[in-house]
Amino acid sequence: MVRVLLFAQMASAAGARFLEWEVSAPQDSEAFWEWLLARSPGLGEWRGVCRLARNGEYMAAGDAILAGDELAVIPPVSGG
Repeated sequence: MVRVLLFAQMASAAGARFLEWEVSAPQDSEAFWEWLLARSPGLGEWRGVCRLARNGEYMAAGDAILAGDELAVIPPVSGG
């Protein structure tokens, strides 16, 4: 199982701050987004603007997501 953390408007749209994604083999970010959008289609607008962090570090293209990982969906942040 992968623990998925959602923040701000994404959590509101999904109706939860935490989700659990059952994985039995290594997955990639594409598989994650397919799962997430099948569960919560309203999050589609966030796909192109969010970054994924696995176990506290931003993911690079091709990084594997494994059972036991914690995956955070990081929305864009603005500040001054």
